[in-house]
Amino acid sequence: MERKGTGKLRVINDQKVFDYFINEKRGTKKEIAQKTNVSIMTIGTILNDFLSRGIIVENELIYVEKGRPTHQYKLNPDYYHKCMMFVKKEYDCCFIVYCLKNALGELIESKEIKKKELVGEDIVECLNQIIEEDKSLQYISLGLPAIISNNQVIESDIASLKGFPFDKKIQKEIILMNDIKCIAYGYNQIHHQNVCFLTFPKDSGPGCGMILDNQLIDGNNGIAGEIAYLPLFDFFKKREFDNSLEKIIQVVATTIVMYNPHLLILTGENIKEDDLDAIQKGCLNYVPNHFMPSLKYQENCEDYYFQGLEGQIIKRIQF
Repeated sequence: MERKGTGKLRVINDQKVFDYFINEKRGTKKEIAQKTNVSIMTIGTILNDFLSRGIIVENELIYVEKGRPTHQYKLNPDYYHKCMMFVKKEYDCCFIVYCLKNALGELIESKEIKKKELVGEDIVECLNQIIEEDKSLQYISLGLPAIISNNQVIESDIASLKGFPFDKKIQKEIILMNDIKCIAYGYNQIHHQNVCFLTFPKDSGPGCGMILDNQLIDGNNGIAGEIAYLPLFDFFKKREFDNSLEKIIQVVATTIVMYNPHLLILTGENIKEDDLDAIQKGCLNYVPNHFMPSLKYQENCEDYYFQGLEGQIIKRIQF
């Protein structure tokens, strides 16, 4: 049956149901109605429309103790695909790491590509090949060890990426994210709590990603969290950072005073889990004990990284 009306209420209800499927992936009429506060009758009309447009598909019959079985609906897995990619630098090599998922979040492909030296065109070539091979790919997010402002690379630990015009080189719209901020965002998506991540990479200064009140702190133009640029460390002029334990302690103490986090997670090649006790004690020379957060160490952050990249895509999907 053809739907009637193009009013605001129809648009609002369509968006509510679409958002439900983006976040919940599947549900029955009753479940969708309860979650969206839209009537069962209207839900039925919207579902028929979505089925005809290939947005959703019928999933399976749900059997209940009393009454007839009810249909469950799910987002069409191929309604859109999404690619989450990040670039990391480890010692003398760079890596392009990505995973490709369908609309249900099911993994289609994952890959890691090692490069002795990396330039922007390497990333473009990889992404455009994925786009060419996957006609359902609609959304791309890219994490970089870089300062990102207005979706542009302002500074980067990989010099060749500074100012590289990804938006003009990629055949699809692309979301650029700073690495440690994206990791903090992904942690919040999984654990639903505020957190501060502090990284100490090998060949660059420390960086920080902060989630406060479930919001990523990015600043006016993306420099929020770039701890190395504080005058205390003189990184801007020297372009190198003293990663001695005492300097790391000063960075941690400075971060605690600046952001006052409940949970501070340390990561990066220049720090080990065994350093935590010394860092905790060292910080007490600068910060009173009752202001100290819970300190933790995280060696591998890739799951949080991918979750952050995927979360950035999901919040931008529009009906």
